Amino acid sequence: MATKVDTSPEYPWYQGNSRLVDTSVQGRWLAAHIAQIGIIMIWVGINTFSDNQAFDPSLPMYDQGLVLIPHLAAEGFGVGPGGVVTNTFVYTQIGAIHMVAGLVLLAGAYFHGKIGPADLTEGGRGNTERFSFEWDDPKQLGYILGNHLLFIGFASLIFVAWMKFHGIYDPTVGEVVKVPAPGSTIANVFKYGWSTPGYNPFFVDNLDDLASGHLFIGLFDIAGGLWHINVAPFKWEQDLGSRIKIYTPDGLIGTSLGGVAIMGFISAYFCAVNTFCYPVEFYGPALEVKFGIAPYFKDTADLAEGFYTSRAWLSNVTYYVGFYCLQGHLFHSLRAMGFKFDNIPAVIARDTGNAPA
Repeated sequence: MATKVDTSPEYPWYQGNSRLVDTSVQGRWLAAHIAQIGIIMIWVGINTFSDNQAFDPSLPMYDQGLVLIPHLAAEGFGVGPGGVVTNTFVYTQIGAIHMVAGLVLLAGAYFHGKIGPADLTEGGRGNTERFSFEWDDPKQLGYILGNHLLFIGFASLIFVAWMKFHGIYDPTVGEVVKVPAPGSTIANVFKYGWSTPGYNPFFVDNLDDLASGHLFIGLFDIAGGLWHINVAPFKWEQDLGSRIKIYTPDGLIGTSLGGVAIMGFISAYFCAVNTFCYPVEFYGPALEVKFGIAPYFKDTADLAEGFYTSRAWLSNVTYYVGFYCLQGHLFHSLRAMGFKFDNIPAVIARDTGNAPA
């Protein structure tokens, strides 16, 4: 078990999440997570409705400022030959499902925040107490991580099943195509992992490899989830350099934000250059990578002044969200390592000779 850490430093008023540092309010911690998912669901529902009412099937999809319908079309919803949208009502249905799911989740967040036990060790319905935790208990934190990995793994397998039984849009043939044998090319995953010539992971260009990759990731996440649920982090891992400091609120959120930042950068570039998973029919042509004050992605399509393709919006927004998550990673990780940001003004004053007498 890691050394007991101080989880009650002083936080300014604007760091609202600091209210969740004390593990005696784990119910609120759970409520915050559920509320976040609920808000995302409602955002998806509202924006799907908004996209659908503005969408004109007679115009190129990528030139209409759409956010979510291109994703749905690429997954095979409402699309016919040539990428032509033949059914827009399905987008209304998907938006409604997300709205209802969001409201249910917000109700769950309210329950855990106001009605349910604040301390999960007090129990509740089902196996609630199994998810109580302390910041200095890496085995329990690993148990919670394992359950997260199980959900991610099953979600990946659900997408594999969708590709097999429904199919997704294949731009090489211009139709929704089923993958009859997901996993048939699973060995190619390792070729992509080692960047074997002809297997650049950013330029995957066939449904078999796409399905096999998701199958591999799904099974790998489930295996990792079962491992973390049953096996505590090894002692050498806990003692590896400053790794012990990760078992603090700042250390955990810093690591999480670092992971999100990396995925954001990868996703931004993948969307910018891959025209198979992000078909030209729905997102527009591939982008150019440019560099100004910071990297950005530029349209190659001939558009009117001030207009951008869905691909440009998605790639650039994803990149900048990843960038800001990186700043959060650095901030929280440095705090976990003992850096005192509050001391910066005093240090600057001292070094510039302006320190108070």
